[in-house]
Amino acid sequence: MLTVGASDSSGGSGIQADLRTLAAMRMHGASVVTAVVSRNTRGTTDVYPQPTTVVSGQLGSVLDDLPVAAVKTGMFPNPDTAIAVAARARSGALPNLVVDPVLTTGGDPRAAGASRRGLAAALERLLPHALVATPNREEASLLVGWEVVTPDDMAKAAAQLAAGGPRYVVVTGGDFVAAGDAIDVLWADGAARLLHSPRVSSRNTDGSGATFATAVAARLTLGDDPAEAVAWSKGFVGRAISDAADWRIGAGTGPIDQFGWSALTLR
Repeated sequence: MLTVGASDSSGGSGIQADLRTLAAMRMHGASVVTAVVSRNTRGTTDVYPQPTTVVSGQLGSVLDDLPVAAVKTGMFPNPDTAIAVAARARSGALPNLVVDPVLTTGGDPRAAGASRRGLAAALERLLPHALVATPNREEASLLVGWEVVTPDDMAKAAAQLAAGGPRYVVVTGGDFVAAGDAIDVLWADGAARLLHSPRVSSRNTDGSGATFATAVAARLTLGDDPAEAVAWSKGFVGRAISDAADWRIGAGTGPIDQFGWSALTLR
């Protein structure tokens, strides 16, 4: 499987989380790095975008040789890189494409709004070629142009995004909790389904979105239909968050435990 996204120096999210997830699922992961991010558990300090030619070169090298069965995309640091990857998707070179539309940018915070809007516009070129899209509520809000808050909003946003191309859209709830459950909304076959799981209390959630999208793509290669892949991946992420709940890695939001290390006794 191929993952396209940013490298995270703290190891909690991005390419590092994707490759850990694939290793935990006993799959080989290839990677295309779109940006190098200076980051720790307290947040991001710098984003160093890779030139579009470098991103395209990595992508071409992998696709020209490896039998890629699925592709997951994460962070694009600027619209140009997203457009370059969208061109490859349009040619049919990115099978079982799962788009995690990360709308995080570096640089001057005053320009962040414009940067996100530019990225959202570029992602609109990629999303029609996705089998599954996995925005969180904030990302969905930026993509649809209005604030997504409640599960009903999440369902409407998922339907609006699906009308633009992806056959399946999951709007993840993030910190939204109802009756003690974490709620995501899946739009599939013209209808919305609410996906419930017990809310896990933990400060360690870094990389949960990347892990979820990567796991969905990986399960597609194993023959799951998209709805099954989404349900399995939601359970996988919930366990990874629960297993890492007692970890203390850094002063802020720590990583999750894709490998189930907390259940092992290492000597």
